[in-house]
Amino acid sequence: MKLWKDSQEEVKRITPDRQTAKAILKMIEVRMKALDLKDRKDFASLVVEDYYEITKEAITALMALDGYKTLSHEVLVGYLKEFYPQFSEAEILLIDQFRQLRNKIAYKGFFITHDFLERTESRMKAVVSRIKSILEHRLAG
Repeated sequence: MKLWKDSQEEVKRITPDRQTAKAILKMIEVRMKALDLKDRKDFASLVVEDYYEITKEAITALMALDGYKTLSHEVLVGYLKEFYPQFSEAEILLIDQFRQLRNKIAYKGFFITHDFLERTESRMKAVVSRIKSILEHRLAG
């Protein structure tokens, strides 16, 4: 993860964009429904990827609401850490671990064990739920 203060060259200021955030929230809901259909034992790697993608999209939507844009996944995690202190260091590290695993899955064909998913899914699900709640609250206001 890149710290926010060290990544300004990878961040653009934009006009806050509620429409993009709303559209992303709809896609998050679709991804979450699809995630519920996946067998955890056979598709642990894909489930980890999905949790990360949902998290990435939710942080991207928060950034759009706050008037920022980045293409860097590392910066996304650093942004959440910097501007949303309600997330603990352990939660930020979990998101970053899922980011790194998603990269290994996507670029190296890495397989996640069902055991790993069993140990981490409830925590990641809680993080996703909290980010999504913040996003929904911000869009409702």
